[in-house]
Amino acid sequence: DVFVTGGIGGVHRGGERTMDVSADISELGRTDVAVVCAGAKSILDIPRTLEVMETHGVAVCGYTCDEFPAFFTRKSGCKCPQRVDTPEAAAQIVKATLDARLGSGCVFAVPIPSEHEAVGEEIERATTTALEEAEARGVAGRDVTPFILKRVAELTGG
Repeated sequence: DVFVTGGIGGVHRGGERTMDVSADISELGRTDVAVVCAGAKSILDIPRTLEVMETHGVAVCGYTCDEFPAFFTRKSGCKCPQRVDTPEAAAQIVKATLDARLGSGCVFAVPIPSEHEAVGEEIERATTTALEEAEARGVAGRDVTPFILKRVAELTGG
């Protein structure tokens, strides 16, 4: 009924050209599950990820935040479609979704604690560099994520 993960998958940057969209999105659109996470993985196109989740009927809420978190950082530049501030409020959304028999899930995005965000900003800078390198080198498809993860580890010293 409840699934907790670091970050959900979504639409990859450049996904409008490559159609590289994580199966997480389609699964959330057809499964009654509440997912608690730190937002979408920061290597993704977060605005498009939010749009595709909306298309699939996924309820997306920021937990104690107005801006959708980006895994390692508290802010992505994208407004959360809805905000909840208590576990009870989150439970009410899950119940309403189940009562309406929508057949889709809910995402509760919980931002990284602020004391850990400085490291998150370093990782985001490394991710941006790695994405630029991947494009320059012609890395594509299923090779993108492993390339990005390897480069981020190298750029940040692990």
